[in-house]
Amino acid sequence: MLEALRHVLEAEPGVAYALLFGSGARRTAHPGSDADVAVELTAGASRDVQALGGLAARLESAAARRVDLVLLDEAPAPFAYRIFRDGRLIVERDHAALVARKARVLLEYLDFKPVEERCAAGVLRAAAARGR
Repeated sequence: MLEALRHVLEAEPGVAYALLFGSGARRTAHPGSDADVAVELTAGASRDVQALGGLAARLESAAARRVDLVLLDEAPAPFAYRIFRDGRLIVERDHAALVARKARVLLEYLDFKPVEERCAAGVLRAAAARGR
């Protein structure tokens, strides 16, 4: 599947880089699994629904499974952090863009992480209080 996705993405000049994440990256995908693909588009790339839908359709055809396409610059920091942490690079056309986005995501995530941890702790406390 990775090679099929790579073949499509290498033919897309508007893709600066792309990562496979989720079960495909963890190598736990089963025949019914979708493919989760995150992309960073170049500055001049079309971001309209038709262009992105066309890209998703080409990826689905090549991978022979449903594809969830994520634009990294629109992903919330905790989600983007997990994509970079666990994802597998499919194609890299612009290394500088990849490094810059990773750095921004890491800084945003580290700023947000204490809030996320406090929220999770509050949920656990509330669940424990209800279970008494």
